[in-house]
Amino acid sequence: MSTQKIWDLHMRVPGPLDEEAAAGMKQLAESIAQEPGVIWKIWTYEHGSDRFGSTYLFKDLESLESYKAMHMKRLEAFGVIDITDHVFDIMEDLSRINNAPIGSEV
Repeated sequence: MSTQKIWDLHMRVPGPLDEEAAAGMKQLAESIAQEPGVIWKIWTYEHGSDRFGSTYLFKDLESLESYKAMHMKRLEAFGVIDITDHVFDIMEDLSRINNAPIGSEV
C-alpha cells in the first residue's frame, strides 16, 4: 500500500486573470516545485469564472499536512475565498490500470 496522498483543493479567486496574476501564479508554481514532499501538482480553472483548483500528489501524509497548513494561510492572505479541500488515499491497483503517475515509478 502506498503512503502517497492526493490533496484536492478548490477555491474562488477574486479579480481578473490578467498578466500580473499569471506572473504571480508562475512564481507560486516555481515555489511549490521546491516544497518538500510535493511530487506534482495539476492547476485547474473553470473558463469564464473565478473558480480555480489544484490536485497534488504528496509523498506522504506528514508532508501534505505540513504544506497544507502553510498554503492555506497563504491563500487566505491572497484573498482567496470559498476554499474547500479533501485528502484522499490512492487506489493504486486501479490507478495503475489507467496509467496514473504514482507509486515506485515516480
